[in-house]
Amino acid sequence: MLNVIHRSHGATTALGLCLVLLTAGPAFAAPPTDTDTRNVLIGQPTALVIQPDKIELVGPQSMQQIVVTGKYADGSVRDLTPFSQITAQAADVLDVGAGGFLQPKKEGTTALVVKAGALTAQVPVTVKDFDKPAPLSFRRDLMASLNVGGCNMGACHGTPSGKGGFKLSLRGYDPAADYVQLTRDVLGRRTDRLDADASLILQKGLGKVPHEGGQRFLPTSIPARTMRNWLAEGLQDDPADLPALKGIEILPGNRLLNAPARWQQIAVRATFADGTARDVTRLTNFSSSDDAVAKVNPDGLVEFSQSGEVAILCRYLDEMQAVRITFLEAKEGFVWSNPPESNFIDKHVFAKLKMLSIQPSDLCTDQEFVRRAYLDACGILPTAEEVKKFLADTDKDKRAKLIDSLVDRREYADFWTLKWSDVLRSNRKTIQMKGIHVYQQWLKNHIASNTPFDEIVKELLTASGSTFANPPANFYRIAKDPENLAETTAQLFFGIRMQCAKCHNHPFERWTQHDYYSLAAFFTRLKTKKDTVEAGDAKAKDSGAEVIYTERSGELTRDLLIGKGKTFAPKFMGGAVPTINPGQDRREVLAVWLTGAENPFFAKSVVNRIWFHLTGRGIVDPVDDFRDSNPSANDELLDALAKEFASKKFDMKHIVKTIMKSRTYQLSAQSNDFNKDDNKYFSHATTRLLPAEPLLDAICQATEVPEKFAGLPAGTRAVQLPDGEVNHVFLKTFGQPGRELACECEREGDSNLAQALQLINGPTINDKMRAPTNRVGRLIGKKVSDQELLEELYLATLSRPPLEGEVKASLEHVNKAADKRKAWEDVHWALLNSKEFLFRH
Repeated sequence: MLNVIHRSHGATTALGLCLVLLTAGPAFAAPPTDTDTRNVLIGQPTALVIQPDKIELVGPQSMQQIVVTGKYADGSVRDLTPFSQITAQAADVLDVGAGGFLQPKKEGTTALVVKAGALTAQVPVTVKDFDKPAPLSFRRDLMASLNVGGCNMGACHGTPSGKGGFKLSLRGYDPAADYVQLTRDVLGRRTDRLDADASLILQKGLGKVPHEGGQRFLPTSIPARTMRNWLAEGLQDDPADLPALKGIEILPGNRLLNAPARWQQIAVRATFADGTARDVTRLTNFSSSDDAVAKVNPDGLVEFSQSGEVAILCRYLDEMQAVRITFLEAKEGFVWSNPPESNFIDKHVFAKLKMLSIQPSDLCTDQEFVRRAYLDACGILPTAEEVKKFLADTDKDKRAKLIDSLVDRREYADFWTLKWSDVLRSNRKTIQMKGIHVYQQWLKNHIASNTPFDEIVKELLTASGSTFANPPANFYRIAKDPENLAETTAQLFFGIRMQCAKCHNHPFERWTQHDYYSLAAFFTRLKTKKDTVEAGDAKAKDSGAEVIYTERSGELTRDLLIGKGKTFAPKFMGGAVPTINPGQDRREVLAVWLTGAENPFFAKSVVNRIWFHLTGRGIVDPVDDFRDSNPSANDELLDALAKEFASKKFDMKHIVKTIMKSRTYQLSAQSNDFNKDDNKYFSHATTRLLPAEPLLDAICQATEVPEKFAGLPAGTRAVQLPDGEVNHVFLKTFGQPGRELACECEREGDSNLAQALQLINGPTINDKMRAPTNRVGRLIGKKVSDQELLEELYLATLSRPPLEGEVKASLEHVNKAADKRKAWEDVHWALLNSKEFLFRH
């Protein structure tokens, strides 16, 4: 639900969609209540741990969610909160609600008694200041209640224009304005000081009067009671010196659960600037990173539906924190196969798979490997001769030797230049025709010579001068203003999407507007002007290039929620304020930090992107969406790859070879009973449609008919195109990006009907089938035997010899045909339209 709302933020959202999104929560099955089942779930704990270990409730409206953990002889733990018998020794002092939710009844002391199985534990409870006036806080309580109800989300009243004439700040980031809206706007008709129950916001929230958003709260819920009590207290605003929220603590923290313990209660405790703390569990928004694995209800109770791990994002006001919870369930018949490990990648991948009872697939065949390796490293098919040579090779190290040779081929540089050019947005519409050629050649030279990647990025970020004479300067012609440059830099080299923080604090991550504009401040002195002189030509003219330069002064000032006319100094993301000498280019300081050891983002972001291109899925996926609420599939693997990348001086070829030489990379795409549902932990190879350019090149190579591109030399392959503006129908149909976004998502990889039509009767394949001098024509002209012709078609197209049944069917078709040439065209057409050809596997 949250992700859908986030993507629609800023756009006009259909009212019906708004209602569906906000009223349809994930289905949640309550923990079992029958005694026998509960006893099985409790088992025989050796100890009980209650959190917090002492409880102090201050004021009549205080509350506390407890967490009961059972410890077991095998070292495992279970959350027993829903299954324990929880009572107060002094029942007149403390109310004990379902699931261990505590509220005071009167001032005094008591003990909370928790019984689970044969064990009993106690914690002391003190209730203080019960009889003292304790008005609810508008910011801490009422705003949090609106958050829990979803009233101020982007699809409803938090939208910039509001809904039904009522506008709230998005997720409560401007409480002062919200207070005016609630108490003063439209003559204060939404709130009633004299009759709380008559207040429109309460009646609509409870569904007592027509409300397009439906019922937002149950009458007995804490948010509903909070809202009513605040109304009854006279709509009080907070004092100006209200202590600020400093942070939240999540109990019990990260946790590993083993079946049958598929539930976990979460408690949230907020701390404030004056040192006070309180439980805010019922005023916190909870969301799961993967509802298919585990759901979380509004009370913070997590329930797993299958083995796996999730991040539970807990948001109270503007503080967010995620906890990682893993649930393991033994699978009947599972016995770890103990596959051999080729390198550290396999160590971390297999450790995770073993823990989750996921059996990795077998190793792929040599036929599968040779095709996969050529396509993934170089974006090309192996030739028929290369396939035969590899299959005939008996050297046990032949796969490693092939990988070493592939990364030194010119096609490797062409292919990886294409990948980076896509996200760098090299496009003639923004940097001119000459710009895309020099930019492409600059990048290709670096990749071919294996320049350390940190040096490439430093050169890119600090580039100045003419965009034609100094190609990396085109980075600043594509993204010009400080905000766009901050977003692009963060997305490309940190793997972080900062766009949300431009208008408000990030809804699903710790990044704030201050972080956003402090990063943008590194680029605020950057300027552009027309380059009137071509490199080496003294005659003034409009060359089409631009000059990138920096001014010696200038600060970034913006009118924002966090301050009007606020000036931002450069600051590293999540880090310190740098020391910048007078006159020093701020970008130099940023580039050094960005590629340095103290930056926690750079190495992880780059290796994750490389992993994505080689395996089809990022360790963090999407690759440019690193956040606590989107956890990596394997933290240890990502950390190890990043460490290896940095220790090898950011050698990209080394990382490519290391990944491809792992057993993990070389696993078969054929799944087994224990990994058929896994699409996250790399237990088998990913089957995916070939990207547009390699697919077109593969068709050209298989048929021996090159594609002709207007304005480019004969023999130019699709992978070598400088941008996507050649307007090639086949390439666009198969997802060639327009290079308008700094995002891998712009390249579409899903199959569709238009693609099927292109393959079945489109001119690209059919014209190459009919070309007189194509592969079929050449082989017929050489008068090779039918067996030899068929074998070469298979080797050149599918990178394997034909199977016995395929030989029989193909030759029967050819022998029956009156026109042998057309019959062979039919055979080759069928191979080109097969999934085996169209997909990487």
